Amino acid sequence: MPTPPSARSTTPPRAASRSARHRLRDALSTLTTPSAHAPRRPTVSSLCRAADVSRNTLYRYYPDMAETIRQLRRRRGARRHGALQRAIAALRANLTTTRRQLAQLAAVVDHYYTATEELRAQLARRERDLAALRARARPTLVSIHRPPPSARGS
Repeated sequence: MPTPPSARSTTPPRAASRSARHRLRDALSTLTTPSAHAPRRPTVSSLCRAADVSRNTLYRYYPDMAETIRQLRRRRGARRHGALQRAIAALRANLTTTRRQLAQLAAVVDHYYTATEELRAQLARRERDLAALRARARPTLVSIHRPPPSARGS
């Protein structure tokens, strides 16, 4: 007896199987990712429940579950390794830049330190010269209201 048209699936078989395959892949990825709520090792039943497929469908796409999980973990490891290598390369590039900037900063600090020491030495020389000038020249007090002594005698 043929199936009535209303009971037939509206999606073509390939689209439905592609959808099941994607659901299985997503569920497998989710269940094998370490997290607090996911089991450490997923079971076939938990995988089928998560993907909403039967065991037959699961084994049609993934006949050897252990090998499938190993491949998934290898791919994840390769992606992580690649990401780590890129991060290390970026850090090394930043380290080179930071070392160059640090060398420039050290040169500036050295320049300012040398200039400060030269200015201190120059200030000390000028203070000595000023003290010598003060010792040689005796200041005379001059009153604004009285004429200086040399002007009184004339």
